[in-house]
Amino acid sequence: MLRSPDSPTPVELTDAKATPDVIEVPSRSFIAIPGVGAPESADFAASIGALYGIAYGLKFSRKKTGGNDFKVGALVGVWRAEARAHPAGQQPPRDAWRWTLQLDMPPDVTDKDVQDTVSAAVAKKGGKLEGSPYVRRVTLVRQKARRYGRILHVGPYSDEPASFATIESLLESQGLKREPWHVEVYLSDPGRVAPEKLKTVLLAPVIA
Repeated sequence: MLRSPDSPTPVELTDAKATPDVIEVPSRSFIAIPGVGAPESADFAASIGALYGIAYGLKFSRKKTGGNDFKVGALVGVWRAEARAHPAGQQPPRDAWRWTLQLDMPPDVTDKDVQDTVSAAVAKKGGKLEGSPYVRRVTLVRQKARRYGRILHVGPYSDEPASFATIESLLESQGLKREPWHVEVYLSDPGRVAPEKLKTVLLAPVIA
């Protein structure tokens, strides 16, 4: 599911190969929702639903008002864990994972657009997001360009450490170091694709 021409998702986030490289992701605008816990948690699923609900709300609102349409792109997840939550060199407990989910937006989407869409979603009687506390956590973020080590990971999420090790080897060969967090761009739907065929772009941020 690579980026389509009318998607606001930067191609640098989707067009990775099995061979790692170092790239610069340009400045981005996206809606985001933060959370804590394992990806199989109810909070994680509810946060995804809230984020997509606002993304499509913005999309349909623009169509009604004559604005430029856009395709909702790939889901992006930023993952990190507090250092005190696990011993060095060990996988942190899943309930200690901190994440922020993102969906890219066109650069002309404003804070007011997002706030209006959130207010309409939680107020809509009988709507899927009526009264949702998750929707109220969705905000618009504008992020500056930055460098990442990047690779296309094919397979289950549990095998990602090997792919990150490959990125780290490349960074080390170029005299670079990574930050202690990472980004995942989901090109496959785990509900429809077998684990061994899942495609995920992995990005390790380079220390400036």
